[in-house]
Order: sequence, then structure tokens, then C-alpha cells
Amino acid sequence: MTTGAPRTCLINGHIVTVDPDDTDFAPGYLLIEGSRIVALGPMADYRHADDVDELDCTGKFIFPGLVNTHTHSFQTLIRGVGEGLPVWEWFSQALDAVVGNLTVDDAERSAQVSALEAIRSGTTCILDYNYPHPRPGMADAAIRGFRSVGIRMILARGIIDCGDVHSTIINDTDAELEDCQRLINWHHKSDDDTVRVWVAPYTIFSTSRTAFSRAVHLARAHGTGITIHAATPSTLEAAHELFGSTDIAYEKELGALGSNMLLVHCTHLSPVDITTIAESEACVSHNPASNAYLGEGTTPVIDLMSRGIVVGLGTDGPASNNNQDMIAVMKLTALLQKLVHQDPGVISARTVLRMATMGGATCLGWSDEIGSLEVGKRADLIIVNPWLPNTVTFGDPVASLVYSATQENVETVVVNGRFIMKDRLFAELDVADILACAQLEGTALRNRSGLA
Repeated sequence: MTTGAPRTCLINGHIVTVDPDDTDFAPGYLLIEGSRIVALGPMADYRHADDVDELDCTGKFIFPGLVNTHTHSFQTLIRGVGEGLPVWEWFSQALDAVVGNLTVDDAERSAQVSALEAIRSGTTCILDYNYPHPRPGMADAAIRGFRSVGIRMILARGIIDCGDVHSTIINDTDAELEDCQRLINWHHKSDDDTVRVWVAPYTIFSTSRTAFSRAVHLARAHGTGITIHAATPSTLEAAHELFGSTDIAYEKELGALGSNMLLVHCTHLSPVDITTIAESEACVSHNPASNAYLGEGTTPVIDLMSRGIVVGLGTDGPASNNNQDMIAVMKLTALLQKLVHQDPGVISARTVLRMATMGGATCLGWSDEIGSLEVGKRADLIIVNPWLPNTVTFGDPVASLVYSATQENVETVVVNGRFIMKDRLFAELDVADILACAQLEGTALRNRSGLA
């Protein structure tokens, strides 16, 4: 029985489901009705129906959409700022010069560009760690920008109410938490649950104990998530100075760790920290490009996963990457782990793909709806064309995606059953105009910030 919603079937493609059994259908079909997957399987089982629009995917690969667990959208307007600086100097000389000069229009435009970049590189869900709030309305503007493109998103509302870093965007504790509450009330699970709101204490040195504790209680009261930068050289240095412990130990003592906590980076974890994370069932967002760009080390991905800790992937912001290409992140994830362990077999392409899909969905508390191609789940998927010079000749579609593909191979992207990009075109957006405006606005921001 159908719902009356539009029905589209992808036929003849090689479907990589990333389901619990790692099922592939080659060739296979996948039927979308409205926002959901209602059937899929081998082509031998497919029966044509007159009320179904068919899209022939012969010779192409169909994957779940990639999930970017950590970025900062505003940084699309300042790509490359502070290149080569150590992290404390990068904070003070690059970011601190900019964040207080951001406008509401900047927030909307940068989110729009972030969403375009994400979709073009196969990402269907993104968490925006949205921390600069020099004036009211910044988070709402970012949500508008993402919604204008149609990507699934989490707005993680940053909380900065103390410290020396980002002094121009330190706000009153009550005001920060009240705005988090407002955003949850207005936007959480809106637009057919394509928009969610989390809370995001920025760091243990920028968020007071009071604000952090209130954020934890707020997230739990509303059944939503919380995320924080953790176990990096800067957070460890500050934690030892402020608390005489690691930041993970402080977060445990505060009662902040739990299954709704996403810890970002985690490049410098002690064995005790790893045990703490495992016991708390918190998840980790691994951002290999940013970690390398800032010279901060490599997350012990293999050790974490061996302890049952779910690890998702993130690009981090375009000022420390300097893009938001999850395909590039997948390859870098695999290569760095092989390099660190000096073992080419230490991590497989399928493991990396799972980190970028179901791993990310689990990190974001969304694995019941996205992250794999299964009946009943939301239709968030990508169609990859391997018939390009960088991927021919191809065999295993997963290895091709992780090691050979670039964003140019991503041909079509579907979010919540809606074709956002088809044949690499956005039918409802003037992409050239958006990018031209972003370039002008980015230049203006640098001029205002004395970085021209």
C-alpha cells in the first residue's frame, strides 16, 4: 500500500547498503517513497510499476550519504587564515581577529556555501559546531543557510562565557544557555526532522563549570546531544593548569560524559581516558585533516574502536583543513592509520566507509534513521559515477570510493528523498551567484578584521 507520496526507483546500480551484514546488491534496485526507502534488493526481484519514476544507474555505485560529524561553517569565509601557525597563535592571530566581526549575513552565507560543498562531495548530514555569536541571530541565520540547500543538519550551539581565547565573543552565561533553550524550542526536529539542535560547550577553558553543567542538563532534558573539543594539546594544557587533571577526567567528574556526548579530536588520550570514554559510551569525532594541519597529532582510532568506542569522521572547519570534503577525509583516515601502525592491513576501506556513514550517524544519535540503506530509513544517499579517469579501472566499489574517488565522482545526492543535486547540478539554486557573493563577503570580512 502506497502513501500517495512521489515514488522513485534507482535501478541497475551496485548498491552498498552498509547494513549490519554489509549487504551489496549488484545489480540492485532501491525504491524511494516520499522521504523513505520502502524497498531494495537484487534486480531479479524488481517489478516495474507505472506510478514509479525510474532512474537507471547502470555502471554506477549507490552508497549511503556521508555524515560529517564536525565542522565550523563560518570558516568558509576565511579559508587559509593563519596557515602555518601553532594552535594558540592560530587562535589569537587568526580566529580572534575575525570572530567578533562576523555578521548575521555572514553566518547565513557561510552555511549556504558549506552545504553546497558538502553535497558536492557526497555529504548528506552535517554537524555545524556553531560558536561565534557576536550578535543575536547568528545561529538562526546559519540554519537558514543550510536549509536553503536542503542538507540534513545539526546546529550545535557553541557556548563561550569565560577565558582568554575569543574574547570578542564571550557572552553572559545566562544569555548563552537561554539562547540554546530558544533554539531547541524553535528548531529542534523541524523540517520533517532534517534540522536538529545540540549544545556545544566550546572547550573546558572557554566554558565555565556552571555553563557546562547547565548545558549537560539541558541536553538530557530535551533528549538531544552535546559536543566539545577534547584531549587536544591545548585542552590538556589548560586542564592540567585549571583542574590538575586531563579534560576527560574533568568531564567525567562533572557528569558530562554519556551516550549523547560527542568528543571531538581526542588526539592525546591516556589509557585511563580511553577507558573512561568506553565506560561512558561517549563517541569520538575524528578529524584527521585538521589534526594534521595544526600539527596536533593523530587520534588512536584503532585503539578506540577495539574498546567498542564508536568513531565517526569530520572535516573540521575550512580554516584548519581547508575544505569540507568527506571523501578526502576517508582516504586520509585510512592512510594515517596505516602509517602510524606501519601496517597496511590495520584498517580496511569498508571500515572507513562505515565510520563515515553508520559511525557518523551513531555519533549524532541518528542511526535509527540514516547511515545505511535499509527499508524504513530515510532516503539519504549518493550515486557515484566510477567512469572517470581517476577511478577506471575499478573493482571493489568501496575501495574505489575511499582511495580513488574525488568529489567529481559524486553525480547525484538525495536527502530525505529529495534530489538535491542531480548530474552535479543544483536545479533550485544559482550556485555561481552564491559563490560570487561569498567571495565578496569573505573579502569584506577580512578587510574589517585587518587581514586583507
